[in-house]
Amino acid sequence: MKKILVLVAFASVFCSLSAQKVSETVVLYGKEQIKGFTINIYDNSPEIVEGAIADKFETQYRLKGSKKKGYHVYENQTCDAFGDARYDIYFTTTEVGKKKDKTTQVVLVVSTGNLNCITFSNDPRSSRNIVAFLENLNKDIEAYKIKLRIEELRNNLNNLNKDRQSMLKDQTKLQEKRNVTDEEVKRLTEQIEQTSNVEEKESLQKNLKSAQKSLQSLDEKLYKLGVKLETNQKDTDSAQKELDSLTK
Repeated sequence: MKKILVLVAFASVFCSLSAQKVSETVVLYGKEQIKGFTINIYDNSPEIVEGAIADKFETQYRLKGSKKKGYHVYENQTCDAFGDARYDIYFTTTEVGKKKDKTTQVVLVVSTGNLNCITFSNDPRSSRNIVAFLENLNKDIEAYKIKLRIEELRNNLNNLNKDRQSMLKDQTKLQEKRNVTDEEVKRLTEQIEQTSNVEEKESLQKNLKSAQKSLQSLDEKLYKLGVKLETNQKDTDSAQKELDSLTK
């Protein structure tokens, strides 16, 4: 993700969220300097934060966006999170800090058009709304992660069900083959007991040994398949339990 060059950090807006603060800032949009707001988000990657913000704009506020010059951009649209006007909204997320203290920096720019960016000096009311939006990001991020987990669990359950149906078909085929082989073992055993011809008995014994080996192999395959089915059921129960807890 393209890093944003933060040129000037203005005075803090005196708003906090778990020791986080929103500040006014100036950033580069292409070659142009524009004014906006920034906050650092801890313990979440830029990708997760980016996804959460985009999901909020596009799901809750039904905005239509695109990517331009490293930003998510929503042009000439209403968004009552900030006010009752039509806005151009720009945001980006960037990883900042050292390895042990890395955070995700969010830059949010709201313009009334032609890059006339909202600041506390020209629109205090809308600026307070922008700050409130950024302050609530942690809640939005947690909700987004739950949403992603729900989607993941549903996909997992769908795949587990497909795997189970495939294994059940394999189990049925193996069991049918085992039944046929078991009958063959019984038939050969009876024939060996009934014949007195040495050569014929040797041939039958050879066939019996082969059938018994096949039967043993089928039993082993059925056992392993049974273990996989048990694991599949445990994984299904676990995923379903977690999904139920998240969707209550």
